[in-house]
Amino acid sequence: MAKAVLVDIRKCIACRACQVACKRWNDRQGEPTKLNATPGLEWTNPSDLSPQTYTYIRFIGKGKGDDFKWHFIKIQCNHCVEPGCASVCPTKALYKTAEGPVLYDKEKCIGCKYCISGCPFDVPRFDEENQIIEKCTFCAERLAEGVEPACVAACPTDALAIYERDEAIRLAESAASKGAHTYGKQEVGGTSWIYVSDVPVTELGLPRHDSKSPTAYATDMLLKVGALGIVGAGLLYLLGVYTKRRSDLAKEVQSSDKAPQKSTVTSRGESVDKMGGDSA
Repeated sequence: MAKAVLVDIRKCIACRACQVACKRWNDRQGEPTKLNATPGLEWTNPSDLSPQTYTYIRFIGKGKGDDFKWHFIKIQCNHCVEPGCASVCPTKALYKTAEGPVLYDKEKCIGCKYCISGCPFDVPRFDEENQIIEKCTFCAERLAEGVEPACVAACPTDALAIYERDEAIRLAESAASKGAHTYGKQEVGGTSWIYVSDVPVTELGLPRHDSKSPTAYATDMLLKVGALGIVGAGLLYLLGVYTKRRSDLAKEVQSSDKAPQKSTVTSRGESVDKMGGDSA
């Protein structure tokens, strides 16, 4: 059954443990960063997603004087119920799973970047060096083993909690009945990350969307492109396949010129041990 993470912004203390856990689990490298100079976002660091950063905490300062208050919101792929990125991908490199994650097969990617345009949350990032897309995977391999996503397991205040999606929605609605604001229940057709906040989430940087699904959003985008865009998409697809094939052949030639090296195989047991260690 589909999972969803309930993000209770009211409980977040901006410790960034989720950022560290995400980097560790996904083997993402650290990047040189600097404090954000944008008024109201000064302590957001890093200040955006990247091929090496799947999630970050956005700091938003609101109010003046005694009414000033910091709000903290976790940003990552929202794993839409009907993902726009997958609907516009010509090779089906992006796809939605039954458990909730929107995953990506880099072997099928041709680097067209349509998914970037098709995402209503501006999430996918293109790795220019490796010519692939990078984004949060919802720790799908952990979910498959019945283990919480790394960020959820690391959160010390339970600002992040994972449930069946129906239960996450029920809890969000219960909070809304007491005056809280919610986001993700129906926006863009619904997402797998559902927010509860003491202020409207759109005031914290998430885009304002109605219940129109990303699939419809992406279809509208393609319709605006018109016939010329369709021809261009076909040519781009063929060019991408050709370029990828040439790159694969070059790698094969390169590897054949090198002496064979001993490979290391990680067992299923070791993988499960790693999960257990991270979730402790």
